[in-house]
Amino acid sequence: MIKQYFTLKNIIFLILVIFLIYIMPKVTGIALLFFAAYVIACALNPYVVKMQGKLSRSTASAIAVSLCTAAVFALFIPIMLIAYKEIHAFLTFLPKKITFVINYLSTFSIFGHRLADFISMDNVMGASPNVAQNIVNHSWSFTLGIFQILVIIVALTMIIYYLLADKDYLRKKFLEFFPADLKPKASDILANISNRVGGYVRAQLLSMLSVGIMMMIVLVILGVDYSLLLGMITGILDIIPLLGPTIALGVILLIAYPLGIVKIILIILGFLLVQQLSNYLVRPILFGKFMQLHPLMVFLALFLAEQFLGFWGVILSPAIAATVCVLIDELYLAPINEETSASGEIQNENC
Repeated sequence: MIKQYFTLKNIIFLILVIFLIYIMPKVTGIALLFFAAYVIACALNPYVVKMQGKLSRSTASAIAVSLCTAAVFALFIPIMLIAYKEIHAFLTFLPKKITFVINYLSTFSIFGHRLADFISMDNVMGASPNVAQNIVNHSWSFTLGIFQILVIIVALTMIIYYLLADKDYLRKKFLEFFPADLKPKASDILANISNRVGGYVRAQLLSMLSVGIMMMIVLVILGVDYSLLLGMITGILDIIPLLGPTIALGVILLIAYPLGIVKIILIILGFLLVQQLSNYLVRPILFGKFMQLHPLMVFLALFLAEQFLGFWGVILSPAIAATVCVLIDELYLAPINEETSASGEIQNENC
């Protein structure tokens, strides 16, 4: 009975699995890149299927990927231009602001003791050139980082295209790894995973849109310039947990600082209110509806991904959680529940 499992094919398959487990920590970044491409391809696939009635699969895939890429650049290019303009204006006035702050601190006193008696203003002023030099020194690293991001975007786009264009071929090759009696089950699991992770993209986009609209309304009420653009920035950066909202708030304050301390405080309070509504109302509802995930599973996946998979793992954590949940449901929970139901029916018949 046991000998039938020790075939050459099964032994080779087991060796491949062990090898993949061994090298997985070394290629985590590549695996996450392909998984991200798979997630986006699952989200675009319904639109490709709709276009297939009039176009070939490859043409429909190329159109879907091109439109998706164009939409991303259409969002980011205006943001980069306005961010450059505002940062340039801020840096132009920054020396005056620093001088004003240093002069104020030099005359500021607490219980008759000046702050300058405890902190050397000369050292503070002397540190400014060092900060500027550090910025120049790191500019090359920043440029290389931008180039690497562009390379990743191009690679991601190509992977998404081939996943869409060759979907049937890749699915067929994937099912060849399973015995004939398990192919239907594997096909159902693959389709379920595709639907769940595709729902992640739709839920994430709606969540980002809701955050952007709410923040735009707050900024319009408070009379902040570029409210629409700042709302878009907040919504886009909301995809990055913790760090994204922090950067968005920094950009908003960078533009709104001339409005005074009262408006700044109101902006911060409004921003925190939007984040609370998003985290505890909007996101749980959307992810629960589109991915059939309990909010606790989303939070658990977020913390585990941050611990083991880093930045990109955090962004993809809901999709990873959906994949794991489908595998657990189909491979473990469903068979157990079927056996329990069958046992209960047999007992009822005996009674």
